Amino acid sequence: MENLLASPKTTFLNLPVSKRDSIVREAVAEFAAQGYQRASINNIVKRLGIAKGSLYQYFENKESLFLYVFESFTQKVKQTVKASVSLERPTDFFLLIKQVLSAGIRFIDEYPDYFQVYMQVVSEHDVPQRDSLIASVRLFSLEYFSPLCEDLQRQGKLRNDISAQMVVFILDATMDRFLRGYARPDLDGGMALAGMQPVQMLGEIDTIIDVLRSGLLAQS
Repeated sequence: MENLLASPKTTFLNLPVSKRDSIVREAVAEFAAQGYQRASINNIVKRLGIAKGSLYQYFENKESLFLYVFESFTQKVKQTVKASVSLERPTDFFLLIKQVLSAGIRFIDEYPDYFQVYMQVVSEHDVPQRDSLIASVRLFSLEYFSPLCEDLQRQGKLRNDISAQMVVFILDATMDRFLRGYARPDLDGGMALAGMQPVQMLGEIDTIIDVLRSGLLAQS
C-alpha cells in the first residue's frame, strides 16, 4: 500500500519494540471501542500509565496516532492473507477465494480490536482521510484478484461478459459483508456466525463459494 498516512515521530520508532507494541495495543483498543471522534488520548495514556505529553513525543496528535493504527491494520491483513494462502499460482480461483475468506475469519479471531477499528471507519463518517482508508482496503482486493480474473477470462474459464472489476467488486462485497457479520452479531442477518462451530462455519463458506462459482464460471 502506498503510504498516504501520517508517520510517527522518530522518538516512537526508537522505542523498544515492547513499548511500541503496548502503545499501539492501547490505541487500537480505544479506537475500536470509541471510534475516532469519541476516542480519548487521556484514556490511552491512563491505561499506559504515562503522561499525556509523553504520547505527543511519539505522535503529533490523535489523528497521526489513528492513521498509524489503521495502517498497521492493513499490513496485518496482508500478512494474514499471504500466510494463509497455499497457492502461489492458483489454478483453482474459487479455492483461493475460500482461503482468503477463511483468512479473514482467522484475522478477526486473532485481531478482533483491529477489525473493530475498520468497522468504526466504515460506519463513522467524520474520520480523517476516511475515503483513502477505505480505498486502501478495497485496493488490496483489486490488486490481489484483478490479474487472476483477467487471466482466467482470457482462458475462457470465467465469464467475460462482465468486467474483471465487476467480478472483484462482487467478491469484495460478499467477503466484506460476511466478515462484518462474523465480527458483529447485529450484522449477521440472524445466522449466528460469531458462535458457529468451525465445521459449520466451513460449510457456510463452502455455500458462498458454490454460489460464486455457479454465477461466475464461464458456461461451457
